Amino acid sequence: MDIIPVCSICSLRIRMEYSRMRDIIKWFWSYYREYPYVLAVMIFLTPVQAAIQVTIPRMMEFTVDFVKNREVSGNAAAVWLDNIGQQLGLSSAATFTLTLVALGLVASILYAYVQGHRAWMNLRLEWLFRQKAFNGITDKGPDFFNRFRTGDLVTRMTDDVAEKLSWFACSGIFRFYEALLMVTFALAMMISIDPKLTLWTAGPLPLLILIFFKSASVLDKRYDYLQKRISKFNDVIEACFSGVRVVKAYTREKAQKQKFSRAAEERRKAEISAIKVHTIVESLYMYIWQFGIIIVLLAGGYMVINSNLSLGKLIAFIYYVVYMIFPMFDIGQFLVKSRQSTVSIKRLMELEKVKPMVCDNGTKTIKSDIKGDLSLENVTFSFPESNRKIIDNISLDIKAGSTVALVGRVGSGKSWLVNLLPRLADPSGGTIRLDGYDLRQFNLADLRRNIGYVPQEPALFSDTIRNNIIFGRDDITDPIVEWAVEVSQLKDEVATFPDGLDTAIGTRGVAISGGQK
Repeated sequence: MDIIPVCSICSLRIRMEYSRMRDIIKWFWSYYREYPYVLAVMIFLTPVQAAIQVTIPRMMEFTVDFVKNREVSGNAAAVWLDNIGQQLGLSSAATFTLTLVALGLVASILYAYVQGHRAWMNLRLEWLFRQKAFNGITDKGPDFFNRFRTGDLVTRMTDDVAEKLSWFACSGIFRFYEALLMVTFALAMMISIDPKLTLWTAGPLPLLILIFFKSASVLDKRYDYLQKRISKFNDVIEACFSGVRVVKAYTREKAQKQKFSRAAEERRKAEISAIKVHTIVESLYMYIWQFGIIIVLLAGGYMVINSNLSLGKLIAFIYYVVYMIFPMFDIGQFLVKSRQSTVSIKRLMELEKVKPMVCDNGTKTIKSDIKGDLSLENVTFSFPESNRKIIDNISLDIKAGSTVALVGRVGSGKSWLVNLLPRLADPSGGTIRLDGYDLRQFNLADLRRNIGYVPQEPALFSDTIRNNIIFGRDDITDPIVEWAVEVSQLKDEVATFPDGLDTAIGTRGVAISGGQK
């Protein structure tokens, strides 16, 4: 039996973690680069703030030793600072006190400044995540929406972005960055005071590293499962509410309640399962490190009693260990949240990787003198990654001004043949021509702008009647809207609504009849 050395396993996991973190930073970088000034503030001022913060315990050391011994300690920094104070006409006590106040004030101002930029960046990145995801989704083809249900997409756009990514994207990463700096600077200061006591104090570190490696895969699995349960939960809600008329008509309320209850219970169990591991890991990172305080008090106190360590240095040591408690908590929180965020990033990248069914590479525009002759030459269509042909080798010539009716059995491809004309999808084989030009040669927006398309199932939005008629076009004036209402014989119907054209009709037109839709 082959035996794999433990160090090889650790090395492999470190490489895997490095690769994972590199992918995360690369994904975030595409958003960070939009705001270089804010990024520069957080990158360059955080070390300055951390460096000033860790000098405060050394000043406490100098002050305590001065008060206890009635003289400045032999530390070169203390002597240099005292000399500057004397040149300014200040006593040693005043010099150390004013320096402590100044350092605390500067550190507080820098911390508030950096924190403000973090908070702003969190909100801005959340907006960018949502905007990019939404813009990408609207460019996808019908196959995309067959693969991802509405509830799942809503979960990815809300829970994955707002709950899992918005805080981690900036504050999570840069609090980790700050925590690493604080731990590094504090350890450097502790080593400069007493290397042996530092070694004793840092005893819990290997245990914390081991906890991270042991918990990483468990966190990944539980967060992935949790996000899938949340998506399923939202799917159930969306399906029930969007089809509430059918549910009512067939008295399926009880079945829907049971289905919702099962989805809610699955989500509850997944939430509890993830929170258990989350809480354990964060607690271990925060509280194991506090054993360092006990070590400092015991070992450091013994050294002070035996005159091997000054009281000021012991106090500075205690400050540094306390300083590192919350950074260690931030590191633990980062390691937990990074697993959670990795799952959410993968779910967003999964949406990004689905290629649109139609590429807008055409440059030709439709001119006013267009005739409108359509020609279908050996047109075949099937969904990507599917061998089933929905349309198989259709050839057809339609002259401008003529009327054509497509007749066939259910599922024979009539709707999809029509969908190919505004390029909701492109043929898998063959060509569709307009006045002799391949449809793919035309600019997509211009082509669709010149096609009147009425789907067999009306799709209405939760808005007013007027806005549903205009449908996002700013160039439509009120006279044109009124003309459209009159032509479609809706004038008398609209007059019966309380607010006329400004009446809200609810999601999918739930407040109006099928004929009115």
